[in-house]
Amino acid sequence: MRITPILGETGASVTEQVRPVGPRSCGAFPRGIGSAGASPYRASLRIGGIMLAIVLALGAGAASAAPAPAGDPVGGQSLAQRLRSAMPEEASEIRGTLIIGPGKHARQVPVVCRVILHDGTWETDYDTFATTNAGAERLVIRHSTNGPDEYLYAKAAAPDAALPPPAPLAPADADIPLAGSDFSLADLGLEFLHWPDQREFPDETRLDRACYVLESRNPQGSGITRVRSYFDKESGGLLIAEAFDAGGQAAKKFSLHGSSFKKVNGHYRLEKMEISNRKTRSQTELKFDISP
Repeated sequence: MRITPILGETGASVTEQVRPVGPRSCGAFPRGIGSAGASPYRASLRIGGIMLAIVLALGAGAASAAPAPAGDPVGGQSLAQRLRSAMPEEASEIRGTLIIGPGKHARQVPVVCRVILHDGTWETDYDTFATTNAGAERLVIRHSTNGPDEYLYAKAAAPDAALPPPAPLAPADADIPLAGSDFSLADLGLEFLHWPDQREFPDETRLDRACYVLESRNPQGSGITRVRSYFDKESGGLLIAEAFDAGGQAAKKFSLHGSSFKKVNGHYRLEKMEISNRKTRSQTELKFDISP
């Protein structure tokens, strides 16, 4: 699921106007992984759902391959574990629209994302509605603080067909698109946080926020094999991720910048984001319903 190489370097600054959201919590705020005593932001981004991991195993900017630096594997494993175990603060629901394809040829698919909290675990549910040419879909991702994600997925056979009960899906088989978009099921679960090789790099600033830098590697992967991600140090929210294939080429690109935010009732809220697949030259915009 990735992002422009440096988010926030183009577009308006959103420092202290945006509260990053949890990557595996459909936009609900995670219980922070940062140091104790961090002061709360003076304004917060309220989207309630579908920052979809949003910020997913997305793509990157550099067109040429470059050797991956070593990084710290001990620190990387520790950071990945903290990120995997960061539960959202509250249950939530948000509605939006997947706009798939460019201009007048774009398809629109309504989507609802829900966060449901359980005792020590939580799940994120994504429901896409049937369109003229495609049936409804349902994705359930069950998270825990000390185990792998569980995926359950269902797809109706036709626009007017009933949606069957979601069936278990192995993480290795979750690299399929949701509703024909550029978001894969594995993107939405941030499956790269479960890869065996995790490496931490020195902190950097992205979107005017101090960030942890984590690089996840999966040499045995068949598509994306390396993801470099940037997590806000105070909240644990994912701000940027860059995904590469085995040849070191950028795989996907997720765009988020100043124009993605809109002021509603005195608060800046995320209104839209874009993801493009550099290999298929396709793109998807996710637009949220942020009306008061």
